[in-house]
Amino acid sequence: MDREWIPSNMLADGSRRELSITEVLDHAREIRGIDGDMPLQQFTISRLLIAILYGAFGHTFSADQWQMLMREGPDHPDIAQAIHEYCSAYHDRFDLFDDIAPFYQVAGLHTAKNEVSGLECLLLDVPNRREKRVFTTKQGIGLDAMDAAQAARWLVTLQAYDASGIKSGAVGDPRVKGGKGYPIGVAWSGHLGGILIEGENLWETLMLNFVSDQVLELSDANVDWDDDMPIWERDPLTEQASEGYDQSAERVADTTFFHGPATLMTWQSRRVLLAHDGETVTGAVVCNGDRLKPQNGRCYEPMTGWRRSPAQEKALKLPLVYMPRKHDPSRALWRGLPLLTNNQQPETSEEPASIRPQTLKWLTQAQGDDARRPIRLHAFGVEYGNNDAVIDTSVNDVLDLNLVTLTSNNFQMAQLLQEAVNLTDQGVLALRNLASNIALAGGMPTDPPRRRAGELGYATFNGAFRRWIKTIESDDDLPALRRDWFTIARRLFIRLGSQLTEQASPRALVGREITIGDQAGKYYSAPLAEIWYRSKINQLFPLQEGE
Repeated sequence: MDREWIPSNMLADGSRRELSITEVLDHAREIRGIDGDMPLQQFTISRLLIAILYGAFGHTFSADQWQMLMREGPDHPDIAQAIHEYCSAYHDRFDLFDDIAPFYQVAGLHTAKNEVSGLECLLLDVPNRREKRVFTTKQGIGLDAMDAAQAARWLVTLQAYDASGIKSGAVGDPRVKGGKGYPIGVAWSGHLGGILIEGENLWETLMLNFVSDQVLELSDANVDWDDDMPIWERDPLTEQASEGYDQSAERVADTTFFHGPATLMTWQSRRVLLAHDGETVTGAVVCNGDRLKPQNGRCYEPMTGWRRSPAQEKALKLPLVYMPRKHDPSRALWRGLPLLTNNQQPETSEEPASIRPQTLKWLTQAQGDDARRPIRLHAFGVEYGNNDAVIDTSVNDVLDLNLVTLTSNNFQMAQLLQEAVNLTDQGVLALRNLASNIALAGGMPTDPPRRRAGELGYATFNGAFRRWIKTIESDDDLPALRRDWFTIARRLFIRLGSQLTEQASPRALVGREITIGDQAGKYYSAPLAEIWYRSKINQLFPLQEGE
């Protein structure tokens, strides 16, 4: 609470400083954003700070009250006092090495043989096998010990993203069999396609992700956050699963286990105890904590999008099941942007196939006159492998835009973005087909050039789309924005097509007749392939007025 451990990027001079929780909250307007030993720590530590705001200011506040908090910030004496009083009240629960209630841990946790694992059990990017420790944040002697600040960061991240698999068996946990804790699934945030909405400073970031329970709709009448609280407000945990929090397999999709956002932002997926000498951490005991599956948690977890899952509805024999919409590591964030917009038509009575994050729904209600506020969408996520027992890759992607793009109540905004992304995907498909046809004309394999053309197309449009989306400052003239994108896209696709044709071999330029299956022979050449390609691009992106 009052020792430095949160890496903070300062606005004034761009320096990076480690600050305590109280310092970070006091100076949140002077901090650009927080950092960490790996990108996921930015998400997990931000969620911890937001949970403190829930503790200090509660869950029920109006849009006007939210706007006041956003506007005045920690410089306002009443706001600063509320934060200080709350932090003081729970100060002792933030002692990393406390003998009774160590932060995010269980005092006295031990196995039957008093085994302590090495630091690799804390570091999500370090494999347990030494020969596989390549390109990680810590290697060699760095795995023997770490300071308390590092340990705190990794502890918070472990509780959010730890992989599944067999854990140490804690003495006193009735779930342990043969000295082992058998898999209960990945930690809570590992289920999510995490979205952090970033403002121009840390205070704005925290507030943009701080959602009132007034975001809940009439159809959510059975939802309440009355018993929601961060972990430090609850009694210290034991080695056993927590009643009312640990969700059995038979009760998957039972929403009584979710409680609310502060609970989920500080969810204890594991029982942990650090081994230390008072300042330096040398190892840890990591055991199973509280199991929770994400089905139908949409009214409680605000920082992810959701998708309807017919497969889960069939498996659980329920009429409606929503799952978190996880990020695809192979797709840039901008390609999924339409799913984050206000795309639900008011007259539609059917349950939507996708639901955007509650944070964006709240900002649509609460933003007031700040619709043109510049923000950064920051996507975080993890892809697990080998039965969710290892982390294969992580997602860390950003997109700069104005808030109005995501919160506009003009349904045509969502349509515009959906059309822009869909047509771009079709254009890249046409570019791939061009590469295939040129390869066929030259008597070469088609798969490698087709793959390279797709990579070239998306790499080119990655920058172009990001630049265009930043130009959207209002929903006053959407047809003009559409014309702008059509002009940009058409010119880029024509240029890319010419580039591929210019690289064609002499044999492809001459071409040849090709018979595919039972079809009559068809003549393929690079110039013909470009004509077909341009025809498709002209169909997707017709010439705009003035071109």
